Order: sequence, then structure tokens, then C-alpha cells
Amino acid sequence: MKLGSLFSGGALGDFGFLAAGFDIRWQVEIDPYCQKILALRYPESKKYHDIKTLQGKELEAVDIITGGFPCQPFSVAGKRKGQDDNRYLWPEMLRVIKECRPRWVVGENVPGIVNMAHDIVCSDSEMQGYEVWPIIFPAHALGAWHKRDRIWIDFLS
Repeated sequence: MKLGSLFSGGALGDFGFLAAGFDIRWQVEIDPYCQKILALRYPESKKYHDIKTLQGKELEAVDIITGGFPCQPFSVAGKRKGQDDNRYLWPEMLRVIKECRPRWVVGENVPGIVNMAHDIVCSDSEMQGYEVWPIIFPAHALGAWHKRDRIWIDFLS
């Protein structure tokens, strides 16, 4: 299956999909250091830098889009400005989803999003014809030594 990755970071999430047999066709990441990591780890994948200027028509069609859109607007470690934070990029991720229309989407964020924008993410996705399944998953459930919850929001069209 073909995968497109938004907010790729160092692509550890992408690595899990790669290990599961997915073909990572493109990645979007604005951070210059992370871009260097992506170039080394995934030289075959097409790279894009800024989701704000990215157009869906530029992207190869994929079966699944993944993206851990920035968590700073919702994190208890930050100011929790939500939609008033300039790093609130869910609308950009939604725009790319609408332009590309993948069968599946997997979004990732911090649990703080639940009280701040979870309903928006779910209703926006449902309005695009996706069924949505949010799951809060603790890192220690996979053997990590720390308790670091993440919310995974799966969409299926």
C-alpha cells in the first residue's frame, strides 16, 4: 500500500509503516534538521517542505495519509492556545486530505486535544465522508518505560 506522510519529523512513525510493508511515496516536513534525516533514511520518497504551500495535485495518489499535526497548541507543556496558536495546522492537514482523498488517514496528537479540538477534527473528517475512530494509547503499553499517552485518530472512507 502507498503512504503519504505529513509532519514527518524524523519519520519514526513512518518506520513502523515501512516495517509493516507500506511503500512511503512522499513526506512533508518543514524542519531543516528533520529534512536531512528524511533524506538519509528515505532517499526514494519524494520530499516536500511546507504544508501551507503544498497542493494536493502535486502529490502522488496514496492509499493512506499519516500525520502527527503539531501538538503544541494542545499540550499541557505549552500555553494551550488551541486554534489561536499559529502552529494549529489541522486545517492544512484537512485540506491535503480533501485534495488527495486517500482511503485511510491516521492522525496522531496529545490527549490535550480531546478537550480543545477533538470534536472539530472528528466532525471535519466525518463531513468528508470518513468514519472516525479515536483511540488513546499509552506508550508504556508497548513496553516504553514512561507513561506518555497519545491519541490516534483513524479515518476510513
